[in-house]
Amino acid sequence: MRFALDVKAPESRERRTVVIAIGTLPAIGLGYLSHSLLLYAALLTILLMLAVVSPVSVVVAVPAVAGLMYQPLHAGGAEFSPAETLIVAICGGVVLRAAIAAWQSGPTEFARRARDVLRGQLDGLGLVALGLLVAGTLSLFTLAMPAYRHESLRYYRWEILEPLAYFVVARHYLRPAGMRALAAAFFVAGGLFVALSGLFDIATGSGISVEGVRRISGVYPHPNALALFIERPAVFATVLGLAYRRAAVIWLAPAAVMGVVLLFTYSRGAMLAVAASVILTLLLSGRRRLGIGLALAFLIGGVAIAATASARILNLFSGGSGSLRLDLWRSALAMIRDHPVFGIGLDQFLYVYTPRYVRPAAWSERFTSHPHDIILDLWLSLGILGLVVAVAFIVVLARLTVRALRRRCGLALASVAVILAGLLHGFVDNGYFLPDLALIFWFMSAMLAAGRMSGRDIQA
Repeated sequence: MRFALDVKAPESRERRTVVIAIGTLPAIGLGYLSHSLLLYAALLTILLMLAVVSPVSVVVAVPAVAGLMYQPLHAGGAEFSPAETLIVAICGGVVLRAAIAAWQSGPTEFARRARDVLRGQLDGLGLVALGLLVAGTLSLFTLAMPAYRHESLRYYRWEILEPLAYFVVARHYLRPAGMRALAAAFFVAGGLFVALSGLFDIATGSGISVEGVRRISGVYPHPNALALFIERPAVFATVLGLAYRRAAVIWLAPAAVMGVVLLFTYSRGAMLAVAASVILTLLLSGRRRLGIGLALAFLIGGVAIAATASARILNLFSGGSGSLRLDLWRSALAMIRDHPVFGIGLDQFLYVYTPRYVRPAAWSERFTSHPHDIILDLWLSLGILGLVVAVAFIVVLARLTVRALRRRCGLALASVAVILAGLLHGFVDNGYFLPDLALIFWFMSAMLAAGRMSGRDIQA
């Protein structure tokens, strides 16, 4: 299957978007220079003005800073990640633009336009987003440990409100294929930046020594957290590199750098998820020879890694993390038996698990904050309604995947591959309930929704 760029956004608009989007990044950088509330307010004001002038530019910039969730900006005693700062600016900019439009066009015309926009949001993915909002909001009133409601509210903000707000705005402004291509470029560039921090760890010998290897973490607090993030832009860039035949190196070069960093996290789940998602995407899209070739390459690479890091790779169920996960899953199932309908609530696992459900064999991991399985995590965090929303999303995703395969849409296939990688890795680790993972999930969903709404993409 051969791909080519089928449509371009008007050059002047695209150039302005690039300039403003790039301009937001130094502004974010300045926010790291001081812990002053006044400076943060000034930064937010600047970003708000940029969002009023060009909302799509700030929308495009958000994926570039998705990997900096654990490098927050300080506003006095409070902390806000760069991504949520941009999302607040976008929402404020959209509200101001709407107020100006209502004043200029009159209430009747504005109401008609608003109705048309809202009607366009209520498709399959829009209803899934609404379902998640309802499930997340309901979970705040059914907590197993109400004393820890503050922690649940924080994760509600990070994993429900902000990602969904970004999804609603992004799916509207990313309808032009050129804008989606720019968002893709910023996402990969952000992944490359995080990967460079990992390369610095490699060069300086930093990291965590465990099971005979040195695992790097870069700007993340733990190698597993770095792996969970970096696998997503790595998969995205790899699939796009196979789609953009004439510009493959632009995507495959950063994918290779991110792949090297991923290897040095020694995350077995991430390696398998990346390999499986890329190979499956190639096979589904008709690139069988390339898919089989990559499968053989991944197999050879896996054997080489196992031979050079045998203590890390081969002790999965002999006292390693695999054995601990089995005990953790048993504990999570025990929680579900006690809280089958509503679960325990967002970010409540640690507070319920440690005092009551931890098994003796897993005592060394008694401070874990999630069950290391996306299905168990959904059930415990959002209850039965969360599982219903997840099933609905899978149905919608399957339909969008079939559509992308029939129309040979490169950006859509890359987005599907990222979601697939996250789901596969989520069966043994965190699949959604982290701020960066939730944001990327809904960014990919916005790319799919915008492509469906516009009917144009990178096509064969």
